[in-house]
Amino acid sequence: MNKIKNIFKKVKITKRELTLIAVSMMIIVLFLSGYSIGKGFFETDIKTNAQIAEPILIVDNNPAIHITSSNNFGSYDFKVRNYDDEEKITQTDLKYNIEIISKVNENIKVKLYKDEDEIKIENNKTKDAYFHKNVKEVHNYRLEITYDESKNANINDAIQDVQIKVHSEQMKVYGG
Repeated sequence: MNKIKNIFKKVKITKRELTLIAVSMMIIVLFLSGYSIGKGFFETDIKTNAQIAEPILIVDNNPAIHITSSNNFGSYDFKVRNYDDEEKITQTDLKYNIEIISKVNENIKVKLYKDEDEIKIENNKTKDAYFHKNVKEVHNYRLEITYDESKNANINDAIQDVQIKVHSEQMKVYGG
């Protein structure tokens, strides 16, 4: 160990020389290691042919019905479908509900049927029904309206207009 110390004592290396040696060694190591330092810039062109999916929801209805004191019952049929008259089917999943808009009156009883099953109506709306994309579907409905004249009200006060609104919404699709 003493011999090594004696050799360093005999050889005088200045700070400048030591710095040059260290920098040179670092440069040699970088060249030999295969790594390089630099920036790269890449440009990629992406071309797509995207089309917007077309939601289709059609309501087919019958002529209006009229309820009078002598004719106190009416049945109104309508259909909700997910394709148009040219047989083009919806390209998105859809959900919808039916809202029955009428003046609130205890003399009028309203029942809604899908096919032959009665549908529960809460707050004048049904629960959501669904259509699947690319599958041709028709939902048949019947609205039955009954006027109860035993409540001793004038039918003109009781029945104004009963309207049916179909509210639809496109379903969210996640992923591809």
